Amino acid sequence: MGIFDKLTGNKPVTLNPKSALVLSAITVIAADGVIDEAELNDLAKIVRGDRTSINNAMEVMKANKFPGVIDMIAAVLDEKQKLATLAILCDLAMADGILAGEEKIVLEMYREKFGITEDALRPVIETIALKNNFSIFS
Repeated sequence: MGIFDKLTGNKPVTLNPKSALVLSAITVIAADGVIDEAELNDLAKIVRGDRTSINNAMEVMKANKFPGVIDMIAAVLDEKQKLATLAILCDLAMADGILAGEEKIVLEMYREKFGITEDALRPVIETIALKNNFSIFS
């Protein structure tokens, strides 16, 4: 906290698991520089009307730089929440049907920071790839 922080009138915002999930989702959908309608719809499903979590996530994002927020997110999630968050992030990144290079880099940052091995993530990736492969219905 800096000397002038008390003058802003803002209370420091902390993350809880839900706002950490929302913040991580925002970082992934914004990674490619484009937020499309499908990604916004998926974010709305995650948020489920929880305006407080959105506000907390946005305040933390404004006050901290990426990728530093990944450390903050990792600090509030337990192991089960980390794996679930990474699965949700992978699914979000594929919402537009394309895994952009930037999204892939951000997902890898989360995987490493969360301490999730490739072997642990493999079944999740395979399921998401199958779920998003609509060519099998052609």
